[in-house]
Amino acid sequence: MSRANTVVSVGRAMVEETRRILDYHNARVYVLEQPDQVVPIAVEGRVGAYEKVDFELLRTPLGTGFTGWVAQHGTPLLVGDTNKDPRGVTIAGTDEVDESMLVVPMRYDEAVVGVITLSKLGLNQFDEDDLRLLMILADHAATALESARLVARSDALAGELRRLVDMSSALSGSLDPRQVANLIATHLADAMGVDECAISYWDRPANRVLSLGYFPATRLDEVEPAFDVAGYPETLRVLREQVAVVVDADDRAADPAEVALLRQEGMRTLAMLPLVAKGQAIGLVELMSTSAIRIDQQRLEVARTMANEAAMALENARLYEDPRSLADRDPLTGFYNHRYLHQRLGAEVVRAQRSRRPLSVLMLDLDDFKLVNDTFGHLFGDRVLGWIAERARGTLRASDVAARYGGDEFAIILPEADATAARQAAQRILDALRSQPFEDASHGPVPIGASIGVASYPTDGRTTTDLIAAADVGLYRVKDAGGHDVDAGSGGRGADADGAVA
Repeated sequence: MSRANTVVSVGRAMVEETRRILDYHNARVYVLEQPDQVVPIAVEGRVGAYEKVDFELLRTPLGTGFTGWVAQHGTPLLVGDTNKDPRGVTIAGTDEVDESMLVVPMRYDEAVVGVITLSKLGLNQFDEDDLRLLMILADHAATALESARLVARSDALAGELRRLVDMSSALSGSLDPRQVANLIATHLADAMGVDECAISYWDRPANRVLSLGYFPATRLDEVEPAFDVAGYPETLRVLREQVAVVVDADDRAADPAEVALLRQEGMRTLAMLPLVAKGQAIGLVELMSTSAIRIDQQRLEVARTMANEAAMALENARLYEDPRSLADRDPLTGFYNHRYLHQRLGAEVVRAQRSRRPLSVLMLDLDDFKLVNDTFGHLFGDRVLGWIAERARGTLRASDVAARYGGDEFAIILPEADATAARQAAQRILDALRSQPFEDASHGPVPIGASIGVASYPTDGRTTTDLIAAADVGLYRVKDAGGHDVDAGSGGRGADADGAVA
C-alpha cells in the first residue's frame, strides 16, 4: 500500500492486502467527496452477484446505508445479519440475501476520509478480531490515501502554475485588448475543461457588457457584440459583488433569463467569474459547457487566480490603447480615422494571408447627405453623423474595426468574416438605420439611408488598396442603382427590392 501513489491505486491495494488476512466475498473502499457523497474507488467481488457491481450504484449520500452511516458517525460496525439492522439499504439491482458485514472508517487527523466495507454471505461470519484487524488496515489506508491526495494536489498545483505561467507569457506579448481577450479565453477554457469561454468588458455607464474575446475563435462571428445586463440579474451580481456564480439549465431554481440563453446556445452549464483589476470589476469571464460543471473550491481558486492575472493584462492593454487611440480616432464619431484604417487593414491582410482565414471590408456612404447638410445646416449634419456611428457600432462585433473614411463615408474591417458574413453585417447596419429615423429637439424625424459596398480577401483583392477600391466600386454600383442597399460583390447573387440579401 505504501507504494500506491494515486487514490485509486490505494483503494486497489487495500482490497488486495485485506484478502491476504481476512476472508470476504466482497470488499469496497470509499472516499468522502464534498459536500455529502461517499464515492467508491475500488471494488473486489469474489462470488456470484458480488463479482460485477456498477460503481455508480455504490455511490451513496452521507448517512445512508451502513457505509454512509459509518462515514457520517465515524464509528465501526460489526453486522451479523444485515437484513435485521435498520441502518442497512439494499443496493439497487441486487437481491436481499443472508449476509454479514464489517464497515470501518478511515481516519486522518481525527477526520473521516473514507470507509472500508467487507461483506460475506451467511450470518455472523465476522468477529471482533476481524474488526480490529480491519481497523488497523484502515489506519494505514487513511495515511496512504492522504499521501496520494497530497501528491495529486501537488501535481495539480504544478500543472496550474504551468498554465498560469504559460498564460502570463502569452499575454505579455500583446497590448491589443481583443488579442489579449482571445488568449485569456483560450487559456481559461483549457484550464477549466469547458467547451466555450467568453471574455467581456463591462461598460458601466451603459450597463452593458462588450464582447472582447472568445474560445473557440471560430464562434466569434456568431457572438453578439454587446448585450444589456439589466435583464440578467445573476450576471449583474457577478459584476457588482465580484462573486462567482454557476447556472445549471436543469436547475429549476436557476434564473429563467440565464437558462433561456443557455438553452439557446445549446449549453447545460454556465460559470461566471468577474475580471477584477485594482479592486474593481472591469469585465466578465463566462465558462460554458454542454455538460454539468463541477467547480470545487480548489478549481475555483485556480480560476480566480487566472482571471485576476488576465484582468490586469486586459486593463493594461486597455490603458495603453486609450491614449494611443485618441490620435487614431475621429473626434466626431469616435470611429478610427483614415490613417489608422490603412495601417490596421494592412496588418489584417497579412494575418489573413498567414492564417488562411477570411477577411472582408465594407465601404458605406450615406445617401442624400448633402441634402441634409444644405437643408438643416452642418451642425445638424454633424449630429446625424454621430448618430449614424452609434447605430452602426451597435451592430458590430468587438473584433470589427470601424473608421470614418472621410466626410459621410465610412469603412469597416471585418476580420474572420467571409463574403456571406460581410453582407450579413452590412445588412444589419442598413436594418438599424431603417428601423429608426434620426430626430432631435430642433427637427422632426429625418430618415437616413446608406449604400454599402463589400469586398472580401482574396476574391476581391489581396492588398489594402485593392480591397478598399473593390468595396468602393461596389458602393457606387449601389448608388447608381438608387442607393439604400448592399452590393452583392463578386461572391453573391444580389439583393431583392427590399434590400434583403438573397
